[in-house]
Amino acid sequence: MKNLSKLLLVLFSFNLCFSQINVEQIKKNVADNPQKYYYEYLEIFKQSPDKLSQEQLNQLYYGSRFIKSEYALINYNNDYEKIWKFAKKGMSKGKAQKIVSLAEEKYLKNPLEKEILLNMTIFYSALDETMKKEICETQYKAIINTIENSGTGLSEDSPVCVIRAGDMISMLKRVMIAYGDFKQKDKELPDGSLLTEYSFGENKIFVKLVGGIQF
Repeated sequence: MKNLSKLLLVLFSFNLCFSQINVEQIKKNVADNPQKYYYEYLEIFKQSPDKLSQEQLNQLYYGSRFIKSEYALINYNNDYEKIWKFAKKGMSKGKAQKIVSLAEEKYLKNPLEKEILLNMTIFYSALDETMKKEICETQYKAIINTIENSGTGLSEDSPVCVIRAGDMISMLKRVMIAYGDFKQKDKELPDGSLLTEYSFGENKIFVKLVGGIQF
């Protein structure tokens, strides 16, 4: 169990400075003034993500859960065969040239989707578009850091916060592979979020799905 504790510490203690995510306040900000608290931040994120503070990134990323997306996960899945499945390392420049315009159209509608960002870095790499590739990489890192810094994951009061149910499993993949059996207990919170407690023997990890499950 000591080895598991060390692994959990590595996974969820990248940074000693965690920012508690106030879902109710984020949701209120987006509802009261979406232009200021979402769309203005989004435009900055598209061009220069480094210019946003961590508090602003929290507001943007978790606030997106309460804004109707122009390009949601279901749209990504519907376009997978037509666009995204071709984003593979080593893809030819010619293939990338045929797809990139359509991919960019979708990317600009939702640059907060991690899978899209990873795919765009592959397209831009094939096209030798270094600056565009670096922006996507910076955007991706900003989102990952936002998730990692959202909480320790070691208590109900400091859960790691995600906006996709799939992210919950992705974060715990290494633990699940290493230790196999685990127990899961879900609890709906007053703010509409879903708190999941994953138990690995005596060790527990807490993950909060902001806004609850999307259908």
